[in-house]
Amino acid sequence: SGAPAPEKTGDIIHMHATGIPLWIFFKSIGMDFNKDCITIENEKFCNNSNKKLKFYVNGKESNEFENYVFNDLDKILITYGDESEDEIKAQLAEITDFGKNH
Repeated sequence: SGAPAPEKTGDIIHMHATGIPLWIFFKSIGMDFNKDCITIENEKFCNNSNKKLKFYVNGKESNEFENYVFNDLDKILITYGDESEDEIKAQLAEITDFGKNH
């Protein structure tokens, strides 16, 4: 008891290439992603009057979306819905430092 929960490795992207914008990564795994929609397994999640796609890099909201070129150890959150600021903070807090340690 008291041992920390094991970290999930499935939440880490390991890239050998540099200077790659996110849209290329998403396209490589059969998904589309831009400031308006994210498509996962043929299901689209698009901005509408109630729900919005939001993109955070290292805890700060970003408008770069698919054009963001990520750097080593970046922590990225892509979220869709009508979350409150507190709910977003909770999601950001769940992003681990696994990549830094491995």
